[in-house]
Amino acid sequence: MASADPQSGLTILHVLSWLNYGGVESYAIRLSRALRERGHRVLIASSGGQMLPELEASGLEHFQVDFTGARLLPGLVRLRHLLEEQHVDLVNAHNWRAGMASYLTCRRAGVPYLFTVHGTRRPLHRRGVFYWSKRVLVVSEASRRNLVQGFRLPADRIVVSRIGVDCQQFREQPADEEMERKLDLRPGAPRIVHVSRFSRGKAPVAIALIACMSLLEQAVPNVELVLAGQGPEEGAISRQAEEMNQRLGRRAVLALGGRPDVPRLLSLASVVVATATVALEAMASGKPVIAAGKGGYLGPVTPESLGQAEASCFADHEEMPPLTGDSLAADLGRLLSSPADLARLGAFGRQAAVSRHSVAQVAEEVEGVYHRALCQRDRAKRIVVFHLNQIGDLMFTLPALKALREAFPGAHITSVLRPHLAGLVSHSGLVDEIAHRPPGGPWPAIRLGLTLRGQRPDLAITFSQSATMALCAWLSGAPHRVGYVDSDLCRLLNHRVQVRGIPCPAKVLRLVKSLGLAPAQADYVGMVRLSPEDLAGGQELLDGCELWGAGPLIALAPGESSAGSHKSWSASGFREVATALVRVHHARLVVVGSERDRMLGYEVITSSGQREACNLAGRTTPAQLAAVLAQCDLLIGIDSGPMHVAAAMGRPVVGLFGPSDPGRTGPMGEGHEVIFHQQGCWRPCIHPVVPNCTVRRCMEAITVEEVVAAAERIITRLSNGEVSGGGGAVHGTR
Repeated sequence: MASADPQSGLTILHVLSWLNYGGVESYAIRLSRALRERGHRVLIASSGGQMLPELEASGLEHFQVDFTGARLLPGLVRLRHLLEEQHVDLVNAHNWRAGMASYLTCRRAGVPYLFTVHGTRRPLHRRGVFYWSKRVLVVSEASRRNLVQGFRLPADRIVVSRIGVDCQQFREQPADEEMERKLDLRPGAPRIVHVSRFSRGKAPVAIALIACMSLLEQAVPNVELVLAGQGPEEGAISRQAEEMNQRLGRRAVLALGGRPDVPRLLSLASVVVATATVALEAMASGKPVIAAGKGGYLGPVTPESLGQAEASCFADHEEMPPLTGDSLAADLGRLLSSPADLARLGAFGRQAAVSRHSVAQVAEEVEGVYHRALCQRDRAKRIVVFHLNQIGDLMFTLPALKALREAFPGAHITSVLRPHLAGLVSHSGLVDEIAHRPPGGPWPAIRLGLTLRGQRPDLAITFSQSATMALCAWLSGAPHRVGYVDSDLCRLLNHRVQVRGIPCPAKVLRLVKSLGLAPAQADYVGMVRLSPEDLAGGQELLDGCELWGAGPLIALAPGESSAGSHKSWSASGFREVATALVRVHHARLVVVGSERDRMLGYEVITSSGQREACNLAGRTTPAQLAAVLAQCDLLIGIDSGPMHVAAAMGRPVVGLFGPSDPGRTGPMGEGHEVIFHQQGCWRPCIHPVVPNCTVRRCMEAITVEEVVAAAERIITRLSNGEVSGGGGAVHGTR
């Protein structure tokens, strides 16, 4: 089963009242471990308990929070701090007091909240907790019916999530001889094991087992009963166990109290009498199971009774025939007297646990519930997206826009971006409206925020990390404002994604996935749709170049963005590359870039020939640039906006990288050639911030010969039909 990409993981907080021995606590710890393996960061908050060492040994993060009595208010404050400090995406509570505290805290913090019901309750028993949760998870069908019929909870808000078992931890193994010696058990004796919480509702099973020992003694000599558990009835069970031992004249019943070593205990069993989590643990251990719980008595778990056992959580969540010592003694005697039946039911139980209750399967199902809850919590009808200023950064957000459009097909999506970038998304079908991002300063942002407020947006997403866009999102009045933890004024965002660093595709997708969305396409290839006017404008510019030659049409992008001068290569290097491609391949060259690159463009093409090269730097809008690049066969350039536009238009790229990391901000799609030489210093860096980096050895290490060779490899693939080239017309012959 594939694990989730760690960059896309959620930060999930499980909240419990305590971590004492019990099925609820075991469920939460195992689920947390499995979700962590799927790439999520999972935290657990509780007041602690006997299972805390197991949790810490698993490497899970635990935070001490107590909600009992006078500690409730400090516990609420502590939980609120946790949500903010740890940037939690979602909270899942697992019992009543923890659920109430989590709801109150999450409502104030704007964090999604779910509740997992691990049993059944009477309608007057803290009824409101169910209604506060966005989604209610239940571990049995009986519990689901209880909520629908007894609490009138809408069925579409309830999700049945089976109990999961770690089938590696609980597996078939021989009896633990060392434990047998420590407990002074008779090797090879027929043995019944019962592990449970000894509460008022569940203790009757242990009491009935003790009572039936005198009957079993006649049918199965030397039978032993091992009881493990704790709770308010533990003392009464210990006394009755001692009384039975005196009656039988031997140490037939062992009451061990709470135990952390359940797998070892189960290895000692010939048969296990259990309910809920322990029943599944025993099945995974290859042990026959008799289901008996606070709901009554189901009997041996067989292929015929498995469905009923699962639906009732193994007699724990649904009313069953009453439990009696006679029924227990009859079923136990029959099983213990038949080694063949023991082996058959043990093998069946193991197969059922592995195929239906693996904790990895359950984690995948619960992960889906989390994602749906995150997505549905907004029920967004109007969405506002705030973009960064650069062309390449806008390209990075296109898969995110597509994921939003697919998740909210009926929503009205407004993109806020610089006016000159509008043509790259206005005809994409991914947005419904373009709002122009104002120039720097707070007052234009305030005016824009108040204008957007009139649209009553439900969700604001800020890919921009600027303070003005965070302010604008806050002023828009959107109840859910999503951005990054390293954004300026991030306190104005009520959902802060736990990821830092420069803008890159992985960071953008991490934000989208924190909303519970699953992008169908991770790259931007093919997502730019241009207007007929921009396509015609690009073609007109190319026609005006009147390029001669029969070779490939190659775009050169030597210029850098205003913040990226550390990424530039030498003008002489580009000039030599251009000369070689014209001489050997009769290439036609087009220099692209911004107005500031115009003089650099003339310098690059000076020796290439007036008929073979054209300088379009500063003569195109971003949309016309895309139209021009769509006609080219390939682009050669540094890490810049034109490189990403070319890749988005499906054109192969020769990308020259040094200070920036091609693994993070390289061209997306297939057929590209990336050249970079790692120098052992920081990457990505911003020259001259990095100490002792005054000569940019990373870029100077790139040679003309390797750039030409990379371009020739692409040209060869183009001529062989391995990659598609542009549609540029030949305007003359050489």
